[in-house]
Amino acid sequence: MPRLPYRGLLIDTSRHYLPLPVIKSVIDSMVYAKLNVLHWHIVDTQSFPLEIPSYPKLWNGAYSTSERYTIADAAEIVSYAQKRGVNVLAEIDVPGHAASWGVGYPSLWPSAN
Repeated sequence: MPRLPYRGLLIDTSRHYLPLPVIKSVIDSMVYAKLNVLHWHIVDTQSFPLEIPSYPKLWNGAYSTSERYTIADAAEIVSYAQKRGVNVLAEIDVPGHAASWGVGYPSLWPSAN
């Protein structure tokens, strides 16, 4: 067992969209540095780029339609990382960072302010 079982790196795609090939190259680099947890800060108040099938309008809060991740994209990243010994910890901020949710579902906001 390693001395430090959690050796991680954080990427923030809620504020800085990264295409899948870039995320995969980050994972490859993590392996060389013996890092084993990719903390994927995927959504925040600024942007909601993740597809949620049960709430399909949530990703209307993404920066643009070209800066989104489908469920298949997320699964591909998790699988890619897993094959290299890297765990993916996806972070979805709630409740303080949920302004992007209201773009697709205004009724989720308690008030117009």
